[in-house]
Amino acid sequence: MKELALRMSTGLIFLVVVIGCILINPYTLASLFYIVAILGMLEYYSLAKFGGQHPQSTLGVITGTVFYLTIELVKLGYLPTAGVALSIPFFIAIFIYELYRKRPDPFNNIAHTIIGIIYIMAPLALLNVFTFEEIAKQYHEVVLGFFIMLWLNDTGAYVFGRLFGKHKLFPRISPNKTWEGAVGGALAALAGGVTIAAYFSEMSIFNWIVLGLIIAVFASFGDLVESLLKRSLKVKDSSNLLPGHGGILDRFDGVLLASPMAFTYLMVFVHTP
Repeated sequence: MKELALRMSTGLIFLVVVIGCILINPYTLASLFYIVAILGMLEYYSLAKFGGQHPQSTLGVITGTVFYLTIELVKLGYLPTAGVALSIPFFIAIFIYELYRKRPDPFNNIAHTIIGIIYIMAPLALLNVFTFEEIAKQYHEVVLGFFIMLWLNDTGAYVFGRLFGKHKLFPRISPNKTWEGAVGGALAALAGGVTIAAYFSEMSIFNWIVLGLIIAVFASFGDLVESLLKRSLKVKDSSNLLPGHGGILDRFDGVLLASPMAFTYLMVFVHTP
């Protein structure tokens, strides 16, 4: 019960912070996601170093920052869409800089540097597109609904897994995850989608339910992917930053895969130019 209380309280605190940032304006929310992304990237690079790799932490963070900022400036109308290409020279610089580092496994170092950007920075940058896109005239509805359903999925999975978990979901990667937990999390997220639809009118109930299903499925995969990362490096938590959760990657592992898939669905099936 103590662990559940810690998990729920940490998740609720972040949800309150997100709500507070939303109530101010999209810029504060963008700033919050940027801080989370940077902390997550630094965590990832530290894990890679623990595993014997040598990612370019500083250049990776700089490249991720440029990538993030160009996306935000495009959505705000300060740059044309082509402005995102301004980050390309920084990605190329990662390859060139590795020539001068004289470190072992140079292409592994390059790969880990870029993975830190693609795996962590990009999904959190996409969350900000929700806040500025035309699909969200009341921009807070989509991003807030996303995090509510994500929190419900996480809480439901934990509770159902503890109470009814018998059948292992993916024992090779995460022996504590069960099918009962996954189904319980999905039901909680779907129930959240139905409830949200009654209060947030920006999307139809059908789209909220589909979004809830996407979050349930890909948040679970995100959890498993992060478990695979930690298992490969033989660590329990990505860090001890967040009580009851571990590190930023432990708390946001579901976001990292659910956000791009939610973005894809919203852009292809909901957004109308």
